[in-house]
Amino acid sequence: MKTLTLLALLASGATSAYAQTPATLSAARTAGPGATVTIRGTVSNGPELGGLRYVQDKDAGLAAYSLSAPGFSSLVLGDSVELRGTLKNYNGLLEMDPISSVKVLAKNRRLSIVEMPAADLTKAFAEAYEGRLVKIKGVSGLTTMNGSPLAAMNGNSNYLINGQKGTQIRVNTASNGDNGLVGKPVPVGEFDLVGVVSQFAPNGTGGYQILPRLYTDFILGGGLPNVMGEPVPTEMSRTGFTVTFQTQNPGDTKVEYGKTSALGTVVANATPTTKHNISLTDLQPGTVYYVKVSSTNAVGTSSSPAVPMITDTKKRSTPRTRTTEGAE
Repeated sequence: MKTLTLLALLASGATSAYAQTPATLSAARTAGPGATVTIRGTVSNGPELGGLRYVQDKDAGLAAYSLSAPGFSSLVLGDSVELRGTLKNYNGLLEMDPISSVKVLAKNRRLSIVEMPAADLTKAFAEAYEGRLVKIKGVSGLTTMNGSPLAAMNGNSNYLINGQKGTQIRVNTASNGDNGLVGKPVPVGEFDLVGVVSQFAPNGTGGYQILPRLYTDFILGGGLPNVMGEPVPTEMSRTGFTVTFQTQNPGDTKVEYGKTSALGTVVANATPTTKHNISLTDLQPGTVYYVKVSSTNAVGTSSSPAVPMITDTKKRSTPRTRTTEGAE
């Protein structure tokens, strides 16, 4: 964050005007530390970055921080919000703190992302992108700060993109659990990396870093679900089986099946996942069914060719139990 002192603007009462009428994020950033502003934008992260929420509009982004403002801690990705508070310089990062008002205007809004190839990734580490989501395309790996290979990520740790100096990412310790970053392996092979541009520079200059939010910010295979291998039948019975398959990235689950390659029947589950299971029931014993699986997410659809699966032919009897001890 560049500290801009706008004495004429503040003396004219513009700070008060900002507090009354929502300002664009670019205008709020221009007002700088000490200004009390009201802004509107879309939240780009949830609690995986701790007490920080980043808000962006089509032109700029801004950090906001609070552990006590009513409604702030429940803000999540895609919330359209109106925030009011005072701006300050926190180790180079321009952030709203304290926050006096939080209002959610809408949910599930889409966010714009600035994309750039890994060859130009240093361009993302600049004031122009502070507070905004960026996607670095074609990353080959992460290293420790001294350039050593990295297998898994730790919380509150900094790493380098492609081992390149000045291209830090930081993993927040709050990004944990099944979907978090802490403890997760670094992807093998080329991937895209998404994160919020932030800054930590006690001397006020430099120190830009990208903050990935969750493990889904490491995008393999262009982000398509990408079905891995063929689907397999599990939990076999005379009248059904469970179709199981995996995808590289999360997506919904769709299974088409029938007694011929024309298929004809569809079963689906809209919940995004990489581990897919759909149970097929009311099938005929000892019968071949052709099964095709697919998965769709915001990027597109991935599918596999139809493969044959067969129901069980044996009728499973219930084991006998002895009603009299020692008798057959």
